[in-house]
Amino acid sequence: MTSVLSVQNLCKTFPSHGDDFKAVDGISFDIHAGEIVSLLGPNGAGKTTTVSMVGGYLIPTSGQVIINGINRYQDKFDSKVGIVLGGELGFYGRASAADNLMFFSDLARVPRKEQRAEVARVLDLVELTNVANKKVQFFSRGMKQRLHIARALLGNPPLLLLDEPTSGLDVEISAEIHRIIKQLASKGVAILLTSHTMSEIESLADQVLLIGAGKIFSSGTVADLIKQSDVHHIDRPATLEESYLAIAPKLRRP
Repeated sequence: MTSVLSVQNLCKTFPSHGDDFKAVDGISFDIHAGEIVSLLGPNGAGKTTTVSMVGGYLIPTSGQVIINGINRYQDKFDSKVGIVLGGELGFYGRASAADNLMFFSDLARVPRKEQRAEVARVLDLVELTNVANKKVQFFSRGMKQRLHIARALLGNPPLLLLDEPTSGLDVEISAEIHRIIKQLASKGVAILLTSHTMSEIESLADQVLLIGAGKIFSSGTVADLIKQSDVHHIDRPATLEESYLAIAPKLRRP
């Protein structure tokens, strides 16, 4: 099966007090259509740096980021990547949701004659059609997060990058965001997810990459990682959180 995203021996080095600091040190992984892969690790492990290189915000020191067969940093790259950073910012508060998305559809290189239909499509996907003409300044945090996802989906990108997609949201809204993410994966979108919420990873991820000190420590399904942690209970299976806490000391930089 052809990968939508192939990360090959990716490295990012920053100068630090005269020495080189390797934020990311030889990471490799693949994501296929319809697959959700989660990066999991402590702060400073290299997750955000990895996502930033995949998303085009940081140029790698070495290695390759290949999206739909095109090398992001060596070939003429014109593939679309949807990026959801979330938060309260990123939209024009006095403009409506639809008008915001019309503006961003230009940036996403959606042809002018297709923009209204495309805005209607993505609003429907995140169930914001009924507030399309409402000013974004009156949106709740959960509505803004759905609008961030809608913005990322403009132009129908094959790859979606989700950085803490439910951070600060209540349980009900988080569950709704999870439903939308699963629906997108079922339609063939490849998704790279970062999260510190173990229940979120358990609910969404097909594969989990444990990252520490800029390297992939281990990978597999949630069940695989629980087994690798060697945490056992007599009366119940171990949770991902318990297993991660058992492994976490090995992931931290010396």
